[in-house]
Amino acid sequence: STQKKNTFTYNHEARTPTMDLDTQIDPSPLITRKFSSRLSSIGGDDHDYNNEQSSITLTDFQRTASDAHISENSSSSIWRERILHPCTSMKIYFADLSSFFSWRFLSWLAIQNFAMYGGVSALVMSVSLPLFKEMGIDASKQQLYSTMTLSPFALKPFIGVFSDLFPIKGYHKRYIALVSILIGLIGCSTLIALYHNLSKEAAQDPGTAYRLSDLLVVCFFCMNVTAANLDILGEGKYSEIMRKHPESGSSVITFKFACSLLGSIVTNSYVGPLTDGGHFHIIFCIALGLLLTPFYPTLRGWLPEKKRRKSDPGMTKICCGCLFDQGSFQKKRTPFIVIALSGLAVPLLSAVTTFASLGIGIGVSMIVLLILATVTYVVFPRVV
Repeated sequence: STQKKNTFTYNHEARTPTMDLDTQIDPSPLITRKFSSRLSSIGGDDHDYNNEQSSITLTDFQRTASDAHISENSSSSIWRERILHPCTSMKIYFADLSSFFSWRFLSWLAIQNFAMYGGVSALVMSVSLPLFKEMGIDASKQQLYSTMTLSPFALKPFIGVFSDLFPIKGYHKRYIALVSILIGLIGCSTLIALYHNLSKEAAQDPGTAYRLSDLLVVCFFCMNVTAANLDILGEGKYSEIMRKHPESGSSVITFKFACSLLGSIVTNSYVGPLTDGGHFHIIFCIALGLLLTPFYPTLRGWLPEKKRRKSDPGMTKICCGCLFDQGSFQKKRTPFIVIALSGLAVPLLSAVTTFASLGIGIGVSMIVLLILATVTYVVFPRVV
């Protein structure tokens, strides 16, 4: 065979030798030979080659199926976590809450806020205005009645000071809470009796309607005394625990307002329809039941506190069963007096404005406000 001579040309610009296209070597026989030797090394026939390709394809399929199964499992676990997240978060929240506060105190706090703050207080606010409107009370008088009805919440500073300085039978909070519940029960029972006996006469005689409305306001006042006093006593206890355990955060405050909100929702869901139907006596009976709910937990000491004794430092006996914390009073005499007077001022001024004269009440309120603002500025330290 005649072999062709390789001819090269020299590229003067690139200064590299190049080969003519007609003299280049065709690589096809080399690739075919290498591929044939590869086939012979794994068996030399097409059957083995197909088996190898099948095994490779099967392995890839198994790997793909396994990956799909893992992806499906992870996706389902993610959805499971999302669905169960509220339950698991609630479990963690209550576990953290119970590590600082006992279950008895949390139960008392839930009952108090659901039945008192979210129940009785919301019930009084919702039912008072429709009731006065039905009795023919004018709008200006209704506003004065509303102020008087809500004034027990302004008494909270006075109740806080009183409970700190005067432990009854050694307890700062228990017996004050029981007396407050008793006041609310008396007010609600009187309310039921008055409305049942005098509502028909009040509908016929405007004078009787105003006299009855004055008595009803006093009853509403007594019911709110229970809600306000239990609220400040509970706040004092969890504030004390939070000072000892600052790492507890504000979780108990969230719990308190959640119970209050739930109670308000439940209360307003039945007060509206019953009020529209004129069934006020049913609403008052429900309020009586709500006022009874915290009595047993309070009596059993679910509101935790350490019993004080006469032998404790600074403690003085006043009368049978009542002590006076003279040591604490001597340390903070002026702040205690200012706080107590500011708490007493609002209910007294509301009573004067509602039952005596509006002009006198407004004038006295302005004077008292200026005096209390001046004394507070002088007594309490100013934070820069």
